[in-house]
Amino acid sequence: MAMNRGFSISAGVAIALTALAATAPAALAEYPDKPVRILVGFPAGGGADILARWFAAKLREKSGGTFVVENKVGASGNISLDATAKAKPDGYTMLFASTTTTAGNAAIFKQMPLDVTKDLEPLMSFGETPFVLAVSPTAPVNSVKELTQFLKAKKGKGTYGWATTIARASSVLYAQAAGIPVTPVGYKSTANAVSDVTAGQTDFAFADIVFASGQAKEHRIKMLAVTSDTRPPGLPDVPSMKEAAGVPLGDITPLWGVWMPAGTPKNITDKIAKWMTDISASKEGQDFLLTQSATPKVLQQAAYKKTFAVALKAWKHAVEQGNMRE
Repeated sequence: MAMNRGFSISAGVAIALTALAATAPAALAEYPDKPVRILVGFPAGGGADILARWFAAKLREKSGGTFVVENKVGASGNISLDATAKAKPDGYTMLFASTTTTAGNAAIFKQMPLDVTKDLEPLMSFGETPFVLAVSPTAPVNSVKELTQFLKAKKGKGTYGWATTIARASSVLYAQAAGIPVTPVGYKSTANAVSDVTAGQTDFAFADIVFASGQAKEHRIKMLAVTSDTRPPGLPDVPSMKEAAGVPLGDITPLWGVWMPAGTPKNITDKIAKWMTDISASKEGQDFLLTQSATPKVLQQAAYKKTFAVALKAWKHAVEQGNMRE
């Protein structure tokens, strides 16, 4: 009887250990053990997409996991914000977004599909991407002052193209400060808006610096000024709107970072934030941002949250000044 009982106990222990061994890999699986989606609210080929795909590749190298960029385009970026907010907070959905899309949209749209301040969690920032005031390469202007004079001579027939909230806000605030009546023309993408500027169909447009720099190198546009309050390292010859026209747009200039659904476990958000910080702060990361005409700006969570709060206040002011509430 004792032998049988001992055998029974040993067998039971063996079975339990076997079961534990079978379940251990699942229980102790290292994050990420399945593909992580990086949502981007703008089309493939644009500045946001270029940044996201580069970082996705570096995250794959850093973590050994799979990171896949998904372009959730529409509603000025709100579709990507909403998709992130509604995703399961398990660490497998990330969002690359700027303070323009988050704070700007929250200020502009009355019927937001989410509460940005409650439904999303900012983890860190990696770079500032000012927008550029662009005109056709054949336009008879080479400065903001000359553009202002040119538009005034059109006596209310001037036009500008816009596809994003900051492009619209920057155009409105510039025109308002200059006392110029101009007509807005909306587009689905920055590429389309800039294409019509190049062709002379519209007089000017604000475009993200990553995309605009590429277009300028191909002589498709002239860059007159940037929205940041200081000249970006990658464009030292292009003045700021504050410098060129007395229009400070720094607080509404996009500061890009990583966001995740509220409630994502802290051990996961900490891991993502560290990976992104290491990549962004590395020489390779800094060099990449500079080659894209972005200004490296690595902020940890607390500092990024404070910057977001400042941006939200600035955007509410801009929306009120420009009567842009929708």
